[in-house]
Amino acid sequence: MSNFFLQKHADGLKAVEEGLKKEPRNAGFNRLGMFFNTELKNYDKAIEYGDALFNRSDSAKFSYMDYTYLGNAYNGLKQADKAIEQYEKALNTEFDNKAKRAGVVKALSDAYVEKEDFDSAIKYYKEYMSAFDKASANDLAGLAGMYLQKGATLKDAAAKKEAFMMADAAYADLENQYVDAQEYVNFMRARVNLQLDPEQKQGLAKPYYEKLIELIAPKAEKSKSDITRLTESYRYLISYYLVANDDKETAKSFATKLKEIDPENEIAKQVLEMK
Repeated sequence: MSNFFLQKHADGLKAVEEGLKKEPRNAGFNRLGMFFNTELKNYDKAIEYGDALFNRSDSAKFSYMDYTYLGNAYNGLKQADKAIEQYEKALNTEFDNKAKRAGVVKALSDAYVEKEDFDSAIKYYKEYMSAFDKASANDLAGLAGMYLQKGATLKDAAAKKEAFMMADAAYADLENQYVDAQEYVNFMRARVNLQLDPEQKQGLAKPYYEKLIELIAPKAEKSKSDITRLTESYRYLISYYLVANDDKETAKSFATKLKEIDPENEIAKQVLEMK
């Protein structure tokens, strides 16, 4: 148990193996064997220990952690249906605080993502988020990401559009709650709106790429990520003005800016050579 709390999983597993030589039906040893092997990503072994805990241990009483760890092991093996079964069992046990229960709900949501059942995944993800007074920035971004994943799997145009619009709304909510996420949000909203307007006729992504330039271009020192985002923004605006609006002069102005941050950029060169 000390090794478990210290996260010394390999050392703890050695102690478990020694203990089981003396008491092979000891629930505590089998439980910790499942825990340690799951943490060590030995998922097949974890399931073996789980079987011993649930079916071949004396006087065993089960908690949400037992079902959750077994679910995590199945999830590690990409066996989402079996993982979901264990997480649902975990949710039917008692919890001493809502944060622990929320963790299991989140794991259940992740398992549904693995199945590409995004409606169920989103449902449980929202339940997970509702356990907290205020969702974290990462959680809000996670919700938006699920809508993006859902949209990418859909063939029906109307359903795809709805999913991407929900992603856009989730990113907007993220920016409203966390001002520091402005660059990330505008970058992601630009990409989402490009999905909604792939031919750029409506210019849905335009305000977000423009905002991104406004936020990044004035920086005295730009990171690799900054350059990547600026490059994408300039390329979009070049295409928007050149292809969708036949405005060569404005397209060239953005090509000039693109060439400043990437002198060898072929798109910038080609646009600037146009007559």
